[in-house]
Amino acid sequence: MKHIFSTKISKAIIDILLLIGLILSIKTARTADNSWGSLHCIVSMAWYVLILVHIWQHWRFTKALAKWKVTKRNIITSLTVVVFILMTFSVILFIAGISDQFVRIHHIVAHIFWAVIIIHAIQKTKRFISLFKKSKNE
Repeated sequence: MKHIFSTKISKAIIDILLLIGLILSIKTARTADNSWGSLHCIVSMAWYVLILVHIWQHWRFTKALAKWKVTKRNIITSLTVVVFILMTFSVILFIAGISDQFVRIHHIVAHIFWAVIIIHAIQKTKRFISLFKKSKNE
């Protein structure tokens, strides 16, 4: 039996929520007040959880990225993983203590992350659309 997050519809829902979360994260960043209770932090942490689910949904592929041959053929996806790790570290810096320097680091990493995520989403559009096509087995 397939796991609930492994179905095509689950993948499509997570992808749609990720796109909505990206837009909300970008929009709310302009008004963030550097507190954990800000709309930006709440939206972004929910988005982060969705990213973790998305990575889990593609875990076999994510593990395969450890092989140079796979990484070389999937540069944007590999870059997305690297920038995601950088974003994680920038959030850890927030946990360590919010300072102007940490906020600047987070903003720089976030802008790179958003750009890479947008490129990744555009690159994977065909795969996303295929989630809505009926397979011969259905």
